[in-house]
Amino acid sequence: MVIVNKSRVHHLEVRCCDCPNAMSLDIQIPKTVFTFRVLDDFLLDNLECGTSAMNYYSKLQRMTSSMFPHLVLVMPYLLHLLDMILTKHVAKDRYRELMRVARQWRQLKIMKWHGFGHRSDTPSTGELALFCPACPQPGINVLLLGNESLDE
Repeated sequence: MVIVNKSRVHHLEVRCCDCPNAMSLDIQIPKTVFTFRVLDDFLLDNLECGTSAMNYYSKLQRMTSSMFPHLVLVMPYLLHLLDMILTKHVAKDRYRELMRVARQWRQLKIMKWHGFGHRSDTPSTGELALFCPACPQPGINVLLLGNESLDE
């Protein structure tokens, strides 16, 4: 299993349950796991510094192996060597997975911030929008007289 943390990309061997009623191996052991810490750090870097997912993942690879970041293990060592010998490619990175998980993480955070974390109903149009003080808000920053509307 590949575990991507804020400090580096880890590879750990994980044993699965062999019980008769256990779920299948592909459900028990995901191939890649991103910690909450790395997802929060990526969102903050992306928001404040404009760091792209590609640059952030390159930073994680360099933190894992500063001499050979392109050889960061993302699969078991023997399979990695066999893959490199047969296909003459470097290690598969987890850039696409980071992009997908970061989008899902951002959506979950937005849902939580707007109070949809513990409800089963889905938000309707506009319920996840942030309040904008510069936009005209009747009764807040715009005075409407009588039968006027914002369209006029």
